[in-house]
Amino acid sequence: MDAAREIDLPALIDSQPLSRKQILIIGLCSLVALLDGLDTQSIGVAAPLIAKLFNMEKAQLAPIFSAALAGAAIGALTFGPLADRFGRKPFLVLSALVFGVFTFLTALCPDFNTLLACRFAAGLGLGGALPCFVAMSCEFAPKRLRATVVTMTWAAFPLGGMIGGFLNAAVITHYGWQAIFYIGGVLPILVALVLAAALPNSLRQEFASAVGQTRLAGLVEKMFGEPVPPGTRFFTSEVTPEGMPVRHLFTDGRALGTVLLWVPFFMGFGTLTVVVLWTPTLLGMYGIPPAATAQVVAFNGLGAAVGMAMAGGLMQRFGVVKTLAPAFVLGALATVLLGREAASVPLASLFTGLVGLFVGLGVAGAVALASLVYPDAIRSTGAGWAMGMGRIGQAVAPLLAGTLLGLHWSVPDILLVIGMAPAIAAVFILLLRWQTGHDTVVAAAAAR
Repeated sequence: MDAAREIDLPALIDSQPLSRKQILIIGLCSLVALLDGLDTQSIGVAAPLIAKLFNMEKAQLAPIFSAALAGAAIGALTFGPLADRFGRKPFLVLSALVFGVFTFLTALCPDFNTLLACRFAAGLGLGGALPCFVAMSCEFAPKRLRATVVTMTWAAFPLGGMIGGFLNAAVITHYGWQAIFYIGGVLPILVALVLAAALPNSLRQEFASAVGQTRLAGLVEKMFGEPVPPGTRFFTSEVTPEGMPVRHLFTDGRALGTVLLWVPFFMGFGTLTVVVLWTPTLLGMYGIPPAATAQVVAFNGLGAAVGMAMAGGLMQRFGVVKTLAPAFVLGALATVLLGREAASVPLASLFTGLVGLFVGLGVAGAVALASLVYPDAIRSTGAGWAMGMGRIGQAVAPLLAGTLLGLHWSVPDILLVIGMAPAIAAVFILLLRWQTGHDTVVAAAAAR
């Protein structure tokens, strides 16, 4: 950079290898995803003990599960467009603070209604974080690596679930269920402080002002190790759509593809959530103790972490359909087999892990698609609304499982019904391939 000039910053990022600064940014985004996964599975492990505390029937646990997930749906639907409009960093920091504070307060709830309110508020933060960290990690990654970066970032979510599963088994045994939420509340608050200090602003928010241009110059020097000449102006050649970001999910030929993409989110996230939240309760019906059920859930996190980490590379190599459709079908089969073998801890661990592996791979692929097919200006919105559909699936699926349990359905029959969801997701991946006319991640990115 030997002379002052105008630089298309996204194009510059595309032309360079990943730097330590970019890896740090992506790592911080992954840390938020990890804490999201840590919190999401915790309520499933603690729920049977909470039910005993409040003298509730097991079928009445569904509202506790769905309160946070309903909040997460609203958070994803609202924080995504707001982040695109006003900046991704402040909303990511706010999201981490919100879900940290209300997760901590979950341990102090004196009654059922207060518990529901705290879980709903924590869900707002959990849901709002995802579109922000997906868009941020994508924004600072070269286009050729975005699918891999996004799926690796999202793989931290089930990794958090796995860590929480093994950690919670020990915490419940020695300190009680409240300690889960003390730990799960303090960590996001600390991370929010780190994000505020170490995370740069979204690139698009900096182009318009002189102060922002100065910050971009410093950021580019840190990322690529070369001095930026005084007077250099940074810009993006990508057109920023006018008006509300949500509207643009349905313009320029995106409407049908947007709707088709939402279905795998709804079905895939719904399946994973039932397995994570209801497995401890369902296994408890066979006399399996809470500590053992926490370890079973941890295998789901392990499988999902592996599947989600692999998704981007597999999509890059084999295409969308050949990667995601078989993954969802195999996930459906694993869900059904989990129901058949729920009385055995080793087999339940195996099939829970396989559900995580295959459905997690499919869900991560869907997240990558949502980050690739929309322009940067509406990327948080696109990811947020797709994730909102996933969060709605997460809220609906536990209610369905709870209803079936209340009707005295058997564990195998409940999970047979839940297993239909990833099979439906596979069908909609095929429909999405038919609608877009391509089956590669590269083509998906170019189609923006």
